[in-house]
Amino acid sequence: MKILRKVLAVVVVFVIFYFLITYLINNWQKIPFASLQFNITNLLLSFALLLVNFLLFIQGWKYIILRLGSKITFRTAFWIISLSQVAKYVPGGIWFALGRAYLGKAEKLGAGTIAVSVIIETGMTFLACILLLFLSVIFSRQLLHINTWFIVPLFIIFLILIQPSILNRLMNTALKIFKRPAINLDMSYLQLLELSAYFIGFLIAQLIGFFFLVNSIYPTGMSKIFELSAAYLLSWMAGFVVIFAPGGLGVREGVMTILLSSILPPPLAIAISFLARVWLTVFEIAVFLAGLIARRSSYRPEKNNA
Repeated sequence: MKILRKVLAVVVVFVIFYFLITYLINNWQKIPFASLQFNITNLLLSFALLLVNFLLFIQGWKYIILRLGSKITFRTAFWIISLSQVAKYVPGGIWFALGRAYLGKAEKLGAGTIAVSVIIETGMTFLACILLLFLSVIFSRQLLHINTWFIVPLFIIFLILIQPSILNRLMNTALKIFKRPAINLDMSYLQLLELSAYFIGFLIAQLIGFFFLVNSIYPTGMSKIFELSAAYLLSWMAGFVVIFAPGGLGVREGVMTILLSSILPPPLAIAISFLARVWLTVFEIAVFLAGLIARRSSYRPEKNNA
């Protein structure tokens, strides 16, 4: 049965990429080459914002670990996250968490603590995604005179959902659906409020980075930032939920292409979805190498003292 699922996952990803690439090749001439440009400044800004995104994410995870009663430095959190990130491209959706648990052993972090931290991290990320998705949709409609009436209730709902007892029920309901053991969220409301700032912040940094990435080859103007953000968030969520696709491979590109096609010419939307994958992969390789260096330097003093 497991082999059948793996084969099915490979087939689905292959079919998605086949149709995307075939469509791109057949409609290559519809790409507005005259409007394309290469803006190195925007490209560098996109990577700089990815770095901000990554550092805020690490700080958020470090905050969770500390609140769960374990000690961890930023450098240690950096190399654990950096090295375990590559495991998300393995089908199954849990290997990055197992990777963190394995790497955390060297720092005396219990597997249970790591597992709970990943669940809290995922729950907060999804809530922040939903909040920003709704905000992006509202602002992209340019209904400025009624936006306030939507924004205030959205933040009130968000503040209610991160109340410890409610968030605990939401996460355990999701865990039950995915046949995972229940957890007990032992964090105060004030701590969850502080934690949410990290997760909203790292998502905003990534969304702005994506905007600069698109504008590094095709100028859209600030008026499109909310539509681009909505497409990016929805495609990320789709890729995460579909666990058979490693790292959302294929699913994210397919959903992003569909959503971006209302903003950009369809062939260009496909190219942008591929470019976004390359953008993230290049950055993840860079931080993986940086994580190796950070881990090696962390253990060097111990070896010298020995």
